[in-house]
Amino acid sequence: MPQPTEPDPRLLSLLACPVDKGPLIHVPEEDLLYNPRLRRGYPIRDSLPYMRPLDALTLEDSPHKELLCRIEERVSPAS
Repeated sequence: MPQPTEPDPRLLSLLACPVDKGPLIHVPEEDLLYNPRLRRGYPIRDSLPYMRPLDALTLEDSPHKELLCRIEERVSPAS
């Protein structure tokens, strides 16, 4: 069976949160598109983002903060 490929970065840059219409952050290690404003994550399965609000995962305080730290480390790695 073929391995799923990564979603097309051009497609991901066009997607917005279906709830607040704001930008999403791609978190490849979690197969997730994340909206930090609403603490909602939209899963990516078999290279396809599932963008229905019913498919979203809601993160509580601790997982939200951990995910933001990992995103920040990826964007600006320590020197």
